[in-house]
Amino acid sequence: MKTIAEAFNKELTEAKNGQKTSLPFIRHQYSNTDIGANSALFQVLVIGGSFYKSALVQKKRGRYYIKNKKEGNQPVFKTKADFLTFVASHIDPTVTHVGINFAFPLTPFFRDGLLDGTLEFGTKEHAFTGLMGEVVGEQIEQYVAKQGGQKIRVGIANDTICLLLSGLTQFDWDQVAAGICGTGLNFALFLDEHTLVNLEAANFDKFEISPEAAIVDKRSLKPGSALTEKEVSGAYLHQIFNEGIKLKGIKHSPLATTEEIDAVAESETGDAQVYADYLLKRSAGLLAAQIAGITQFLNRDTSFVMEGSLFWKGYKYRERVEAFVREMIPERNVSYIHIPDSGIFGGAKLVA
Repeated sequence: MKTIAEAFNKELTEAKNGQKTSLPFIRHQYSNTDIGANSALFQVLVIGGSFYKSALVQKKRGRYYIKNKKEGNQPVFKTKADFLTFVASHIDPTVTHVGINFAFPLTPFFRDGLLDGTLEFGTKEHAFTGLMGEVVGEQIEQYVAKQGGQKIRVGIANDTICLLLSGLTQFDWDQVAAGICGTGLNFALFLDEHTLVNLEAANFDKFEISPEAAIVDKRSLKPGSALTEKEVSGAYLHQIFNEGIKLKGIKHSPLATTEEIDAVAESETGDAQVYADYLLKRSAGLLAAQIAGITQFLNRDTSFVMEGSLFWKGYKYRERVEAFVREMIPERNVSYIHIPDSGIFGGAKLVA
C-alpha cells in the first residue's frame, strides 16, 4: 500500500505540472461572488449517489439555513432526457437560483458569473447518452424554461468539489481536503485559495487489479476505466464478492448490495466471512493509499472532510483506513471530519 501511495503522489505531482496521468486533475477557479441569491430562498439538489437530496436554503449574514429538506431514490440516467426530466420534476416552482451538487466529472468554467461545466463522461453505470459534451447547467435552465416557463439560474459542480467547499465552513483552505467513499470514490483538494482540483481519483490505475475486479471491469459500462473505484467502492464490492466466491469455490449465495458484505464479515463464519473481511480490508487499504498520497503531495497535516456510507459505516472500515494511513505516513497528522448536510452546504456555495 505504501508503494501505491507513492505512485499516487507521483501522479499528482506530474498532473499538477501538466503531464498526462491516469488522474484527470480537473482544476476549478472559484470565487464566492454574490449573484443575488442571498436574501431569498434558493434550492440545492444533490444528484449522483444512490439517493437524491433536495433542499430549500437561505443565506443570512454569511450563514446558510436549511428550510426544507427531502430525499428519495434516484434512477439510473441512461439518456439526456432521463436526466433533464428528473431534474425538472424536482425544481421548486418558487425559486430563481439552483445549486446542483453533481456526482459526475465536469469540465468547469464560469458562465455569467456561475460555475457550470460540460459533462465529460458518465460513471457508476450512468450512460447520459446525448448529454456528453453538453453544458449541463445551461441545458437544465433551457429545459425548465421550455417545459413550464420558469426562469432559473443554475450553478453546478462535481460532488467532491462541493464537499471541499463545505469544508470552508469549518477550516481554512490550506487545512482541508475532501473525499467520497460510498457508492463511488473520489477526492478533491485546494492548490491555492482560489484553485480547487477534482482528482477523479477513481481512475487511478498504477496498481495490480485483482482477478475478481478484472471480471467485473470487463462487463462494466466502460471497461478499463475507474479501476480503483471498481476495487474500492460500494457500487462494485458486492460484485467482486460474487465473482470471487466462484473463482475460489466458496459456498455462499450471491450478494445484492455491498451492505451485505458487512453482515457476512461481521456475523458469519467460515471461508465466506474471511473473504468478505479481506475485501473490506483491501478496499480500506487502497483508499488509505490515496489519502496518504494526497497528504504527501500537500506536504502538510490535513483534515479530510469525508462522505460515503462505506467509509463511515462499513465494518471496521474507517478504523482500518486510519491505521493504514498512520502506518504509511506517521510523520503527519491526518483527521477525518463529517459535516452534516455537507452536500447541501457545498451546493449552496455555488449560488450564494
